[in-house]
Amino acid sequence: MRKFLLSLLAFSLSSTALAGNVDTFGIGAKATALGGAFSAYADDPSAVYYNPAGLTQIEKPIVSVGAEYLVPTIKVHDYRAVDGDGNKVQPYGASFTDDSDALTVPYLGFATPVFGGLYFGVAAYVPYGLHIKWDSDPAKNPAAYNGFESYYVRGVVTPTLAFKLNDKWAFGFGISFGRSDAGTQRRIYAPSIPSIHNRIIKGDLHDDFNVSFNVGLLYKPYDNFSIGVTYRSRTNTNFRGTVEVVGVDKVGAETKIDHPDQLQVGLKYRPNKRLTLTADVVWTNWSLIHGYTVKFDRPLLGKTQEYFPRDWKDTRQLRLGIEYKWSEILTLRAGYFYDPSPIPDHTFDMLWPDADKKTYSVGAGLKFGRLRIDTVVQYIIAEYKREIGGESVNLNNSYPGVNGNPGTVATSADGHLWGYGLTVSYLF
Repeated sequence: MRKFLLSLLAFSLSSTALAGNVDTFGIGAKATALGGAFSAYADDPSAVYYNPAGLTQIEKPIVSVGAEYLVPTIKVHDYRAVDGDGNKVQPYGASFTDDSDALTVPYLGFATPVFGGLYFGVAAYVPYGLHIKWDSDPAKNPAAYNGFESYYVRGVVTPTLAFKLNDKWAFGFGISFGRSDAGTQRRIYAPSIPSIHNRIIKGDLHDDFNVSFNVGLLYKPYDNFSIGVTYRSRTNTNFRGTVEVVGVDKVGAETKIDHPDQLQVGLKYRPNKRLTLTADVVWTNWSLIHGYTVKFDRPLLGKTQEYFPRDWKDTRQLRLGIEYKWSEILTLRAGYFYDPSPIPDHTFDMLWPDADKKTYSVGAGLKFGRLRIDTVVQYIIAEYKREIGGESVNLNNSYPGVNGNPGTVATSADGHLWGYGLTVSYLF
């Protein structure tokens, strides 16, 4: 079993990441097509994430495998940086687009009844992830002094047990065994010190093993109505690795960037045999991320540590889904959710660019005997162009003057993302 779980974890971490803020856009095509409003539905192996208690709705062993292909586009407009000595950083007023790769996020799950009211499930997935790249040449991208690449990803394997207490109540609990990876690259702005000006600072950190848990309740007072409640716990992390000034020096480094806990509450209502409506609210405890300190095992450029303020704020997502059973073979789905950004203007930067977003999704489910095929197309767009007028501490500190005074940065940004997902399931 241990070797099986490790192989699932390796699968979940191969070529995975998300562009945008650190969060999931969906696990499994069916749930994703419903806008992630799935805590009261949760009738496939993705219930391990959305609501472990939902595993009690699975009547036969089922295995699912799938992936989502993500194509992000982030645009920065009129980037105007003035350093701490009052000099304009060239090119002044530049506009540019990210160079992020298209990304593939895999998912694998299995669920089965065991005996009586006991059920088992296990899934490998990516609950959090981000990977953003920009042009590293400051002659084209003056924001490279703040950051031109950042990644942060956690992959997990989550074995889960669920119990059907009676015809109305079910309970589920799963433990997520995970690995997390984080890294950044940026240029050094120090025109008065030619030996380090334009050098690259590169960080590469890993938390090889961390643990969290998912717990869920499912209540069905009526055959056509259910309520789901899911809590996903905070994950304590201990990142270790290296930070280097490329070509100059490399030191050991460590930091903590905990994954936040979440509470998801949802409803499912089926007014007739063909139509199903779902609605969820997801609260995420982003405010636990006040900032993080990267500590060095010996001085690097005269520093023994570096602090990055964040001051993120809690968010509440509203998720909606609709499903129509067109025939015994074809089911149509659509979803929507509003995703407010946790990042305030005063800590906005190029490493964690984000804005309030709207997500639209459509999909279809096909049944061919024991075979199930679910599809989804997502479109995620910034609600408005985000304006930064000099208040970002993280941007300003990237352009120090000779005496260490921060610079001033004004810019605006927006973007969108297309996602294409497929999940194939087989019932035994």
